[in-house]
Amino acid sequence: MVKFSKELEAQLIPEWKDAFVNYWQLKKHVKKIKLFRKNRQPPPELNQDFCRSIFNPIRFIAMKLSTKLLSSNNNTEIIQVRSKTMEDGSDEEEILYQTELVQLFSEEDEVRVFFERLDGELNKVNQFYKTKESEFLERGEILKKQLQILVDLKRILSDRRRKPNAGILPCSWSSSPCNSDLSESPTEMNDISKEISPTDEVIAALERNGVNFINSASSRAMTKKGKPKMAMRIDIPATTPTRTIQAVTSMLWEDLVINNPKKEAPGDFINRKKIQCAEKMIRSAFVELYRGLGLLKTYSSSLNMVAFTKILKKFDKVSNQQASASYLKAVKRSHFISSDKVVRLMDEVESIFTKHFANNDRKKAMKFLRPQKQRDSHMVTFFVGLFTGCLVSLFSVYIILAHLSGIFSPSTETAYMETVYPVFSVFALLSLHLFLYGCNLFMWKNARINDNFIFEFAPNTALKYRDAFLICTTFMTSVVGAMVIHLLLRIGGFSPTHVDSIPGILLLIFIALLLCPLDIFYRPTRFCFLRIIRNIICSPFYKVLMVDFFMADQLTSQIPLLRHLESTACYFLAGSFKTHEYATCKNGKLYRQLAYVISFLPYYWRAMQALNVVLRVAWIESIMRFRIDPVQTHLLDFFLASLEVIRRGHWNFYRLENEHLNNVGKFRAVKTVPLPFRETDSEG
Repeated sequence: MVKFSKELEAQLIPEWKDAFVNYWQLKKHVKKIKLFRKNRQPPPELNQDFCRSIFNPIRFIAMKLSTKLLSSNNNTEIIQVRSKTMEDGSDEEEILYQTELVQLFSEEDEVRVFFERLDGELNKVNQFYKTKESEFLERGEILKKQLQILVDLKRILSDRRRKPNAGILPCSWSSSPCNSDLSESPTEMNDISKEISPTDEVIAALERNGVNFINSASSRAMTKKGKPKMAMRIDIPATTPTRTIQAVTSMLWEDLVINNPKKEAPGDFINRKKIQCAEKMIRSAFVELYRGLGLLKTYSSSLNMVAFTKILKKFDKVSNQQASASYLKAVKRSHFISSDKVVRLMDEVESIFTKHFANNDRKKAMKFLRPQKQRDSHMVTFFVGLFTGCLVSLFSVYIILAHLSGIFSPSTETAYMETVYPVFSVFALLSLHLFLYGCNLFMWKNARINDNFIFEFAPNTALKYRDAFLICTTFMTSVVGAMVIHLLLRIGGFSPTHVDSIPGILLLIFIALLLCPLDIFYRPTRFCFLRIIRNIICSPFYKVLMVDFFMADQLTSQIPLLRHLESTACYFLAGSFKTHEYATCKNGKLYRQLAYVISFLPYYWRAMQALNVVLRVAWIESIMRFRIDPVQTHLLDFFLASLEVIRRGHWNFYRLENEHLNNVGKFRAVKTVPLPFRETDSEG
């Protein structure tokens, strides 16, 4: 049976750890009470005749029962838990709980300290729950208002598609209402008000909620009265180049509309794409709200209530008293247990999400709100072990063949090290990085660091450490197998032109697998990797997230890999594998210039950083080329590149731990999704 302390440690929310009941500290206080009672208990003086009596066990049990009955008759007034209301500077009142000892204990000081600590934990849990509950309730009200605006806008669009000429077409979301023509007579205004279309009704409803449209009748009326009005604008984050251009265009167009009040705006910025983007943002916000409510529900009833129950039972057992019943009554009356606002809001979010985002399909809605995590498969562990064994065997065969053929001897030809070595080094360095990333995932899991939340990965498709080890061993087994086949064919006297194309074929196979659109071999992970690389390369035009600059840091440690890719591309694209003139690429002026550019690019993408200066500039050796033996030069390159990858894997753990500590310090366990509709003050 698993101890509750270990169960609590495994199930608590890492970012809220400091807000949970400190069960371990309370256990220490109970142990102190136990030790105090043990030290003060006098040694028993037993009569030898009584000990030899056959009725001794029966008398002992009777004494125990009488003691328990006596204590049960007097345990109703052992403690009293009082609550007092305090002003916290806001409109709400804070309730604090304080325990008074009614009955004297032999270890009164230790018991008093225990209950003071218990009261502090109860007040802490209660206050944290009230704070988070109010935050989620406020967020829920904002989201419901945003959703209502979205529904009304979709009604406008659908009505406009059915009747293009019906109603008043809203021109734009405006940061301030435009100055329209106010020379209309009251008779004309009455004529306009009589012709009310469904679109006009929706616009009027939106404007009552604070949404302002350019050139609408009520906007002109409000401007005529000269009163300030709240305007609303659609804020779609400029996370892609297209959205960036659209945002700039929208700003310029709105300036033209505002600066030319006599002209009606011909454009219509309430378009379908904006509404779709706004709908996705609101849907993501509801998902995060539901996730936060679920975490708060787990925090209250599933863990903290059980913790209070367990520790009070331990106290009763040690003190031979029954104080748990009185204290648990106060716990059950506290806000974090008695309040049902979170449960009701969860039910409301479920119904809203099912209606508006799942076409009344509850099963589909639950896939978004409660995504199922993938279960760990033993087959993955089996294949990791299988490929590891194959890798060791194949690598042993390769070492033997390389020694017999003498390809690493300085007296033999250097074509192997100049042509085949760079391709295989690419896969070796990449596999080493994947292995270290798997080690990072394993350590993050054991340290209770929520890497999926920090990187904003989907929990049902995120890579696990076993998956990283499987990809690593699969890569290396394939690469070493190809190296063995390549060496056997060279020794067997096959044509070098055909034999040296094997590394290129292997590289093309892995590139095709990376770009494969079929749902095989971790497609979500592959596509996520490609998307991150795209964001890094086009960083001025894409929003930079935590995972983007984390990957950019990895690239600064893979400069030798990029250099090997450069030489490999030149070797195969220039056709040098047919002529075996490997110096064609390296002696070219463009190649040497490109080497500096490729070495500098990762540092352009990510500014060089407080640490390990020697390893950070080790890539200079690949450009300066220290004058040593050619074979030793390549081995030194690979050794330094491997050290840099290992350093990066070691750094990754501390980098994410620092991000996790920031989340813990701010109790940030739920992602804050930006909302599309933003209110702005505007003057008429």
